[in-house]
Amino acid sequence: MNNKLLEQIPDKQLEWKDTTSRLWKKDMYEFFKDKDVKKCLEIGTNHGWTALWCSEMFDEVYTIEYDPGRFQSAQKHCAGRDNINFINGDAYNDATYLNIPIDIDVVVIDCIHTFEAVIMDINRALKYYKEGKKVYLVFDDYGHPQSTGVYQAIHQAIDQGLTIEEYIGQPAGYVVQRPNNTQFQLIHQEGIILSYGI
Repeated sequence: MNNKLLEQIPDKQLEWKDTTSRLWKKDMYEFFKDKDVKKCLEIGTNHGWTALWCSEMFDEVYTIEYDPGRFQSAQKHCAGRDNINFINGDAYNDATYLNIPIDIDVVVIDCIHTFEAVIMDINRALKYYKEGKKVYLVFDDYGHPQSTGVYQAIHQAIDQGLTIEEYIGQPAGYVVQRPNNTQFQLIHQEGIILSYGI
């Protein structure tokens, strides 16, 4: 694991409250380090910190961001990485995915946090499933108190056959500081990894 890179990535606090924590990233690395996974799709780039970390873990990363400002910010934060494919598009439009290969192994879902949107993200991820091989779905904000749609969508997917692989990131009770001096406290684990297949 590239600890030097991880230390350069901001943690989940203040200006970067919307990114994944360093612990989330570390746990994700530990989960995938011995698995045969090479290509990753990230639905929701934000400012690119998770994409940057994924570029250390996977041979190819495809990441989608709708907002032009965040799209440019992500490219700046990931400067020098030649294995990240940035896509400025609508994650809920099929045309956005036309140039993404079909052999994606891992899908990181951290986009719109409503129940309906997360169900669409899950269904999108499952399109990359191939017989005889797992597809992995990695989520942030599983325990966010204001994003309960994420939790509900994940548990509907579990009820319908997806497998819980591992909980990742900060535990329930972890406090995140916002730039306006308010805070929120996770009500479940920060993230979760599910799989579908074998």
